[in-house]
Amino acid sequence: MYKCKYFSIEELVHPWILNKIGEQNSWRRLDADVLKDLDFIREEWFNVEGSGVYINRINLGIDSRGFRPPNDPDGAWNSTHKQGNTFDLEPVNGKHRKFFNFVKELIKDGKLKKINTLEDFEYTKTWTHAGYMNTSERPLIIKP
Repeated sequence: MYKCKYFSIEELVHPWILNKIGEQNSWRRLDADVLKDLDFIREEWFNVEGSGVYINRINLGIDSRGFRPPNDPDGAWNSTHKQGNTFDLEPVNGKHRKFFNFVKELIKDGKLKKINTLEDFEYTKTWTHAGYMNTSERPLIIKP
């Protein structure tokens, strides 16, 4: 079981799921290779920008940017967020377009093991939807 170096379980998993299945089972439900990619993205972004990355921000009421419950009203009923392999990332320094392009290049350059899908920036200008889908496209750019 892999646990992130830079993200706590609360940043990755909706509180409802944590309450229902606990921390250990929550970690087990998350894709280890996606978690490693999240750590790599965070490390590389920090090396370039000296800035971190947010996912869930419970203190602000933002709790559905990671692994969501099946009945969560955010996103589609079949969202990959509900499979534990997609996360909405927000650069702490607010450089949203630069961050999106940064993650896109990491995917194109084959530097990420599993994350291969991004949501079109024009639909998500204040976060980067990054996840895994069964595709050979690198990256696959989806529209909501």
